[in-house]
Formats: sequence, structure tokens, C-alpha cells
Amino acid sequence: MKHHVLKVLVLMICFTAYGQVKVNPNGKFFNYNGTKIYYEDTGSGEPLLLLHNFFKTADSWKPFVKVYSKQFRTIAVDMVGHGRSDIYDKDNPDFSHKDYAKIIHALLDSLKLDKVNVIGVSGGGTTALYLNTIQPDRFKSVITVGAHIYYSKPAREWLANAELNQIMELAKHHDPEKQEYLAKVFWQNKELSDGDPSFTPDKLSAIKAKWLVVLGDNDLFVPIQIGMELYQNVSNSRLWIVPNGGHLPHLNTDFQAEFMRVSLEFLTGKWDKTD
Repeated sequence: MKHHVLKVLVLMICFTAYGQVKVNPNGKFFNYNGTKIYYEDTGSGEPLLLLHNFFKTADSWKPFVKVYSKQFRTIAVDMVGHGRSDIYDKDNPDFSHKDYAKIIHALLDSLKLDKVNVIGVSGGGTTALYLNTIQPDRFKSVITVGAHIYYSKPAREWLANAELNQIMELAKHHDPEKQEYLAKVFWQNKELSDGDPSFTPDKLSAIKAKWLVVLGDNDLFVPIQIGMELYQNVSNSRLWIVPNGGHLPHLNTDFQAEFMRVSLEFLTGKWDKTD
């Protein structure tokens, strides 16, 4: 089981090879207390924030930006410590999604953006949950894919049995310093019991944005039960269970076109109920 899950994780992160990631023409840097955060600003219209999962970068959104930027101003961010974004604290292997959400709030403040739409996947989805529970009035429509409201038993069991060199393999597409840092950060999650994330029903019920919960029916790390809890406790939410979608169904070539169609319908209000 352990080796099977590792193989799935490697496949998840290997759609794109990163290494020394170049700064693209639309790339910019935001200075957060001396830490440079990379983002790409494309298109015009309502803002659409794109938050990738752990080990990837904003480059994973390239095919989506081509479509979304025709209707939205897309803001695709390199998660702190990933790709072109600086490591926030090199001596601290504890990663906080809540602290990352504070960085994103500061970025949105600097861009003077309000009523923001968000798509967040896996850890990016967890960050989207923090964004909305901290500032519920700021966000309009949110899509989360494989988001954790807490770490499931299968995810914890895998982390408990994983070895650091296995995690290093998952981070190999980053430069050597970030590879080592990200591997330690991810591996450190095995020590977590509660707290990051831990979204209780009362916290989820305070969310005001429209929400679409997307989850593969065979997600090895986020069981359907967790998706159902998110769906049932966010008042204005919809649920899409993707057959054989895995942990990141939006990156599965069999579902990518369908994901773009469904996500645009949701984001542009075609699903809104009318009297």
C-alpha cells in the first residue's frame, strides 16, 4: 500500500517538470516582510485566485489560465517556499496553511482586490478554507479540489510510514535547497495531531462564499466522508464527485476539459438558483 500511494503521488506531481523555474513575462513578485512571493497576473475582469497543491507551482495552471483569463483576471501564485517564491523561515520545518493564507490576504490587499473568486487544490484548497474563515466577506465563489478540512486516517498512516528520501523524490522538481526544505516540511506533517487543518462545523458554517466541493471517488488521502462534511456544513455549496478522479481530478487529462466547463459554469453564475 505504501509503495502504491507513493507511485500515485509521484504521478500527481510529474505532469510538469520544474527544476529551476523561470520567471514568465507576466510574472511579478510581492514582498511580504522581506519574503518574495511570485505570482502571475493575466487577463481582466473579476479576480480569480489560483492556488496549487504542495510540490507544484503556478505553472500547473497554464492550460487553465489560457481558458479562464478570457473571462477573469487570473492570479496564479507560487506557494511560499515553492518554485520562484522564497522560503519564509528556512530554520522552521513547520508549515502553516493559516500563515500562508495571511500572505495571500496581504497580496490581495496590495492588489486592492475584493470579491475574489478562488480555485484551490489539496493544500491550496485548505488555504482557501482559511482565507474564507478569516475574511468571509472578501470572497465570492470558491472551488476546492481534494481539500483537507482535517487530515484523514489514510493520509496520516501513509505519512507515519513514509521515509524522508521518499518525500525528497516528490520534491525533486525544485532546486536542491527547496527540495530539502519542502520534503522536511511535508514529512513533518506526520507529527501533527490536530490544528492545521482543523475546520469544525461552526467554522465552516461561517463561510459566505458560494462553494463547489470537487473530489475524486477514489481519492487516497481525502475520503468522500471529508468532502461530504465540507459540503454539508458550508451553507451555499455544491458537490461534484468525480468517478475515478483520484486526488487531483482537474489534472487528469480524461477530466480536464470537463473540469474547465463545469468550473466556468459555476464561477460565472450559471448554477445560481432563480425564483
